[in-house]
Amino acid sequence: MGDIGHVTGRTQFALAAWLAAGALAGCWLLQAAMYVRPAPNGGPFLAEWERYFGLALYYELLGVWLLCLPFFLLWLILYRRPLRAKAWRIVSALQAALLTANLFFSQVDHEALRFLGVRLNPSFLYAYGQPRTLTDRLFIDVLAQDQGGPFLSVLLLLLVPGLYAWWALRRIRHAPVRAAPFWLALLIAFVPPVPPANGWRQANGLFRLRKVEPVVLALATDIHAGYADWKRPADFAALAAGHQRRWRARSADPNWRFPDAGRPYWRVPTGPAPPPEAPWNVIYLQLETFRGKEMGALNPGAGRSATPFLDGLATGPNAALWTRAASFGMPSINGLFASHCSIAPPSRRYITSYTDVRFHCLPERLRARGYRAEMFNGGDTDWDNSSPFIARWYDRLRRFPEARGRDRIIFREAAADIRRLGRSGRPFLATIVSVSNHWPFRTREPALDIAGQRTPAERIRNTSHYMDDVVREFVESIRGEPWFARTLLVIAGDHGYNAGEHGLPAGRQDLYRESVWVPLIVVGAHPRLAPGRHDTPASLLDIAPTLADLLGLREANPWQGHSLIAIRPGGELGFAVREAAMWESDQWSAVRDPLDGRAQLYSVPSDWLQRRDLAARNPGLAECLLARADAAQRLNDYLLRHDLLW
Repeated sequence: MGDIGHVTGRTQFALAAWLAAGALAGCWLLQAAMYVRPAPNGGPFLAEWERYFGLALYYELLGVWLLCLPFFLLWLILYRRPLRAKAWRIVSALQAALLTANLFFSQVDHEALRFLGVRLNPSFLYAYGQPRTLTDRLFIDVLAQDQGGPFLSVLLLLLVPGLYAWWALRRIRHAPVRAAPFWLALLIAFVPPVPPANGWRQANGLFRLRKVEPVVLALATDIHAGYADWKRPADFAALAAGHQRRWRARSADPNWRFPDAGRPYWRVPTGPAPPPEAPWNVIYLQLETFRGKEMGALNPGAGRSATPFLDGLATGPNAALWTRAASFGMPSINGLFASHCSIAPPSRRYITSYTDVRFHCLPERLRARGYRAEMFNGGDTDWDNSSPFIARWYDRLRRFPEARGRDRIIFREAAADIRRLGRSGRPFLATIVSVSNHWPFRTREPALDIAGQRTPAERIRNTSHYMDDVVREFVESIRGEPWFARTLLVIAGDHGYNAGEHGLPAGRQDLYRESVWVPLIVVGAHPRLAPGRHDTPASLLDIAPTLADLLGLREANPWQGHSLIAIRPGGELGFAVREAAMWESDQWSAVRDPLDGRAQLYSVPSDWLQRRDLAARNPGLAECLLARADAAQRLNDYLLRHDLLW
């Protein structure tokens, strides 16, 4: 360090570094206040907080340094110049003001996360930033009843930025006269943000990243996603008519009408209600990353099946197997919402960011009919922000962080609770969400391995085989229960996975067959369930309507899917998400490659696994099919954004 007798860029850089360090300390204090305090309704803010807290502190460094970088650069350029005009202090005051604003909006962002699970960004302001919301007495009551401290959110909002502003102004008035040599200043300006910037850019766990990135990056992320869904499509009427036309074309049940032109998904039953009958229980197994490609009953040409138990179950006398079932690709919440609420995901954002939208979901509807609904989830539902939705749908959510992703432990615990549910005499819906068959596909029980460990394609066979054995043990443990004879067992994969097929890096989000093709099995002696193989196209959207039909629940709903026991052969389905899209008919499947944007075309009857691209032989057909996917997605995005489902 060296002494100088007047103000220079060198001393101003030292002041800028002090201001940055003080602002970072304020950000860390606010992060600690968010994690240490209980959630607004009690309990921890995040059940597995240790997965997030360190990363949150880490990325705050990146946010503060990004805001300070222009000031660092200015002072580095002027490092050895004397700055005699007092006007230069205005620059330091601007930096302090910017960092004070960052603290203010960081605290607002933290409370949005605590109360709603969403980030502060234009999408949040569109949904919640209305004057009537902020002045509503309910809003005041919510702050007063916060289990993390009545009105402590407001106190932190005023106190921490205010103290920082006071401290920063004192530092500016009494600027340091000692400063670092130029080489050290360069290191201070550019080295600290490099590791978190690299981690942020290469992060695979995007859900966790969305929770821990600083508010400035949350804002940038939301802006990058765009706001095309804010404006009503000019062809809205045509998009709505197209959806209803396709829905009617696939349905074998004509007794529905669409009464609301502004809410084109909303449909109302006509004719008499079905006669009441004794209720059936439902057990729904949502299996993580469960690809149709690994299941011998679906892909017999692949050699040794990874799923011998499920193969036998799916071909049993009381089982219906849909051989062409499609998911919506990663992440798992796409499958969760599609199966529970019969809603396709939005194209640019995760569906759990739509906390202002009221979805119409099967568990809630069954609970209104006297069912008990419980979920047993092996994953971290805080991670993808599904916790507040699941809490609304189910009477109880049980999680298993102590199992550390071992599904056998989770399924054994769930089986014990489900036996309790069954013996209560009350009809129930029990959902188990598995987790073991997840990237990086680590072997849980080496004795069950059937392949090597070298590639993701090999490892996913091992974890699928393990999952199959876990399901075997679970089913055998409850099959002898007296209530099981009147229970529907539904098994589906939440999504597939690109394990390096089609020339894409493993894990890349795409909509090729490996990523969307999943098992869909319904087992039970229900008189209306037609057992056997069903080769008509299906999707996870069809699970809720099918179960509602089998359970005698016939009411108005906005579900996009169909009851698979009242569906015509053939039909089309597809959707678009981010840079990828798919659309499928009986004869053709079209896919848009997410890397190069090429429209590809495959024959469904002769090339199910999409090995031979025929787009060059059929100019325009792939683009025509994918245009339907884009149109359907524009409608879906708009309806979700404006809460126009029902």
